[in-house]
Parts: sequence; structure tokens; C-alpha cells
Amino acid sequence: MNGPTGADVPRVMAAVSAGRARELDGRGVNSSYRLMDGGRQLSVKVHCPDRSSDVERRRIQGVDVALRGTDWYPPVIDMGMYSADRPRLVVIRPFVPGERSADARGHIGRLLDVISDLAVLAPSGDAVGEDLTWDYATPWLTDPEHESRYAHRIRTGEWADLARAVAVYAHGLLDSAERLTRAERPVLHHGDLHGGNLIHHGSWPLTVVDWDEAGFSRRPADAAKALWLSCRRGRGDFVMDAAAVRHFLIRMHAQLHIPYDAMGDVARLGAIWFLPRNDHVALIERRDPAFGPWYLDWVSRFWSRFEQNLHLISESAAMLEGNEDRRP
Repeated sequence: MNGPTGADVPRVMAAVSAGRARELDGRGVNSSYRLMDGGRQLSVKVHCPDRSSDVERRRIQGVDVALRGTDWYPPVIDMGMYSADRPRLVVIRPFVPGERSADARGHIGRLLDVISDLAVLAPSGDAVGEDLTWDYATPWLTDPEHESRYAHRIRTGEWADLARAVAVYAHGLLDSAERLTRAERPVLHHGDLHGGNLIHHGSWPLTVVDWDEAGFSRRPADAAKALWLSCRRGRGDFVMDAAAVRHFLIRMHAQLHIPYDAMGDVARLGAIWFLPRNDHVALIERRDPAFGPWYLDWVSRFWSRFEQNLHLISESAAMLEGNEDRRP
């Protein structure tokens, strides 16, 4: 199939509604299913109603057009709005068997290769509308007062430390995002790149999955977020591994041409993703009330170690820059 036609969505959603699809684990706002359909194994992503819009559909479609034929990209088989109680965007792709990495540190090189490909494969700026250019920093840069309302609501009680972190760090993080914003054409943006979204399956090539937040960005948003998610010692904590940080910075400098003296800004840009956005927390709690406390505890652990980890990143970048300056 050359592209989405709208023909498969109703049939696949009927199978999902009838219980013939396996729901995959996840704590995000969207739902994922695995389904056998006409001899094909399909991956079905059902976006939550609040994230289901024509803009979202066009973002994913624009990325799909740009990446079709890339060996690590699972192309869209069909996509469209499905009307039940509230319209939902449904995206169908081939299901990719294989293993997600339990330790993202082993895949930093391959991850940066993908991010470099995304920058090269992006269409010209004239082909990308401003409404398709969006990343996790955009809501904070557009309306920080709205996004910080949740932090205002948790200034006392169990999550008071998290609210204080937002108050202390948000302004500096947004300054870094502004400095990293480019005026030239946007690049392709996956939105959630880390080792866990690189699927390895024997002799088959690498496949990148979870394209829910795909679109275009004028910032190195994928690299910035991946820095935090790929250099941890373990998935359950935010203790950064010094060797992994150095490896990531070296590859980011070589492949994305980001100066070492800008690495602190890159780290602060990525940290924006861990700020509890007002609307995002509401969507998480709406899907499952138990997800809210889990998410808040998770991002609280990030902020409890932010200063130490940012110092490690900055010191590593300064050392690498010094080594580069001493080369003959």
C-alpha cells in the first residue's frame, strides 16, 4: 500500500472492540494493541480523544511521507479518525517482533544515527506548516502560565518538592530552549527516542517504534530528551552514568554538530519534558487514576537528582571541549 486510505481503520477497530486484539502495557495517554488481520500482524495505536485532531494526523502523515523506505521505520498502513463516543485518531502499522532494550546505554550510537537521519531526511521548510512544528517545549514556551498551573495546585502536601522544582528551574530551562531554537527549516521529530524504543529482532534490521508524538521541530528536542533517558544506570532511577554521558556528548557533537559549550543548554531543553504539564497530568489521571501518582513520583525522582546530573553533563562537556582544544 502506498499510504493510508482509511479502509482498514473501521475493520481493525471492530476487532479491538470485540476483544480480538491484545492490549499492550503502557502508562501513556494513548492505547496500543497487537492484532492479527488477514495474515498480517498489526500494531494499532489509538490516540486519546483529547490528542486526536487533524493537526496530529497531518504531523504523523508528514513524517510518514518523509520516512517511507527508511529501513528502521515502520510505515503507516492506514490512519484515520474513528468515531465511537468521541472521535479518536487510529494509526495502523506493521507489528515488529523483537526485544526492547532493558539498558539504553548500549544503543547510544545507533540512537544518534537515527537522530542524524531524521535531520537529513526532513523536507524543506516550505513543505512544513507551522502548525506541524511542535515538540515538548512548545507548550511551555507558548503559554508557561497555563502549563505551570498544576505545579501551583501541588505547592503543599506530598508533591510540594516537585512544585518547588518547577518554580526554581522552569525559567532557566525555557531560556535554554529559546537559545537552541533555529530559524531555519525544522527537522523530523520522533518525540520519544531512547533505547527502549529501538526494537532488535535477530538478523532483522533495527526498527524504531512509538511514533505517537511525531512531527517537526526547530530544536534538538529528540537528542535532548534522549540524553536523559539513554544515559541512566537503570530505567527505574535517574543516576546518570558518566561513561554513557561522555559517549552521548561525543556522538552528539560529531553527528549533530552541537558545540560542547551548548551541551548544558541541550540538557536543560531535555529537562523540560520532565516538568509536569497541567493538561498532560489531567490526561494521565483520566486514563487511569493510578497513573497520576506513579507519574508524579517518577518525575520527582528526576528533579531530586537534577542538579547533580546537570553538573556531571556540564563537567563532561567542558572536559571534552578542553581535549578538543588541545588537539594539534
